[in-house]
Amino acid sequence: MGRYFKNIGRNFSRLSDKCDPQTNCCIYVVKSVYDKQTTESYDEKKWERYIQVGCTLTDERLAECTEYDNIGDNISNLNRQFCELTGLYWIWKNSKEDIVGLEHYRRHFTLEDDWFDKMLERNIDVILPVLLYVHPSIAENYRGRHEKKVWDAMMSVLRRQPEVYDSAMDFFENTGCYSPCNMIIARRDVLNDLCEWLFPIVFEVAGRIGQIDNIYQNRYPGFLSERLITFFFYHNANKYKVVYADKNFSQ
Repeated sequence: MGRYFKNIGRNFSRLSDKCDPQTNCCIYVVKSVYDKQTTESYDEKKWERYIQVGCTLTDERLAECTEYDNIGDNISNLNRQFCELTGLYWIWKNSKEDIVGLEHYRRHFTLEDDWFDKMLERNIDVILPVLLYVHPSIAENYRGRHEKKVWDAMMSVLRRQPEVYDSAMDFFENTGCYSPCNMIIARRDVLNDLCEWLFPIVFEVAGRIGQIDNIYQNRYPGFLSERLITFFFYHNANKYKVVYADKNFSQ
């Protein structure tokens, strides 16, 4: 029966089947040729796969990577500014797993071995990193640490979405917590929903602002997306079940 369903393009799953993270999900771990050398070893998990980002900008290929962000529908050429978002875009457009995720070569979710089964058993849609608290609010913290004109451009873009603008304004001005690092694990359809909303906003802001003559501040698309991803799941709390997981950081 399994072979028959596969031949007609359908999935056959028994109630008693255990989930196999190697075939049903993948957490893509972002790496680039510009990564700093780590002093701590890390044992790759069976559900993780390395993806090299910024491949269009270099001829060098990392041996440990099995995926490259310049294959298929991609924005690899934007990596110097969009950072790990070129990996997220590639995952959205090209990966095939039912559950997909994004981590960094130095930042990984702290997950138990049976996390995949728990995600399905508890009908969890999304796993995000434990929230980071900033003072006095998400908006004020961003304006204090980054370019204010970038934040103003993002809010101007959101203003054209009346169904979310007031909620976003209230959330950003009166909330002090967001999930950092653009790390996420989500069901395929949920990731699609997020990316279909997120990327047009970030692209338009980047089109308005362009390049900033500061390497760190020029990474504003990634800084914005951390806040936008958090807001998206706050605003859609009645639609998606979100849980949080700790992350580790490799020196």
